[in-house]
This record gives sequence, structure tokens and C-alpha cells, in this order.
Amino acid sequence: MKRLLTEQPILGIFSVGYLVAFVAFGLSSDLSQTIFYAVFMVVAFAVVAMTYSHFRLRPITLWGLTLWGIAHMAGGLLSVGGDVLYRFDLVPGVLRFDQVVHAFGFGFATAACWDVLGEVVMQGRAAARSVLALLGGLGFGAINEAIEFLVTRIDPSSNVGGFVNTGFDLLFNALGCALAATSLYLTDPSRRPPHRKHRP
Repeated sequence: MKRLLTEQPILGIFSVGYLVAFVAFGLSSDLSQTIFYAVFMVVAFAVVAMTYSHFRLRPITLWGLTLWGIAHMAGGLLSVGGDVLYRFDLVPGVLRFDQVVHAFGFGFATAACWDVLGEVVMQGRAAARSVLALLGGLGFGAINEAIEFLVTRIDPSSNVGGFVNTGFDLLFNALGCALAATSLYLTDPSRRPPHRKHRP
């Protein structure tokens, strides 16, 4: 945690600030799901901080994960039209806020896997690295769905959703992971052929 706060102080202050603000709002509004969201976010912050203490996560990855955290807290604690934001239809009958957050968030989870793999063994191996990053992102998505299932067993009013919601979550997790892995592969500098000087 110390390294992250030292090297990325604005990110750290911003993240702690929005977490405190959302928790305060949730508790003052007597929202039962607040504690679950708070615990989940604290664990997520700790995982990112521990990862950063050993591996160099790019700023774009860190800020993407931070924005995901904001969207996650807002989706579960804010209401639109009498229901939680997560259930709001961005495109009626086609696309919900929840699905966009899943695609965005697990896309950046894939980016984090990409960053870690680049420091461990996969530097310069764009194809293998992108596939493993994709699988890592999908794995984190599956863990998330398992946690959401457990939450519904503890608190049926948690607004997590049922089986159909889980199916859509997994689909949009996969979409976000695939888009991120493809983008990272296509933009990886190691794929570019070395520059050759023209002989006179």
C-alpha cells in the first residue's frame, strides 16, 4: 500500500475519497448492501496495492480499475427511477448499466493481468501474453460471480440479480476481456518489426 500511495498519491487520495463518500451515503440512507460493497472494495484496493508493490501496473490500468470501482459503488448504491442504477437500461431492452460496467471492469482486470505477465515471463510474446491475460480476466470475472452468489444467500435484498443476470454478467465479462486482450495484443510494441537502416 505504501508504494502505491507514494508513487500514485492523487490516485490513492481519489480512491479513498470516493470509497468514504459512497459508504457514508449508503449508511446514511440505510442501504443494507452498503457493508458488502465496502468490504468488497477494501479487499479490491488491498489486492491492487499488493500487486503494485511487486509489479509495475501502468497508470492507465490503475485509473481504469479506479473508475471501475466508482461505477461499481454507484451501480449498487445509487437509484434511478426507483431502482438501483445497475438495473438502469442505457438502451431499453438491449443494454443495461450493469453490463457496461462488467465489460469495462473486467477489461481492465485483463489489462492488469497483461501488465503482470509482461514483468514476469511474457515480455515480447504478445500472442501468448494476450491469451493468458484474457484467461486471467475471465477468471476474475468468475470469482466475482461466485461472490455475488454468496451475497444473495446472505442478503436476498442485495440487488445482485438472479440466474439470467449472472449469465449476462459472464457474457459481458468475456466481451470486455476479449476486447482488452485484442487491443493490448495489437498495440504491443514487440509485434513491430525492428527498424532496418537502408544501405547506401
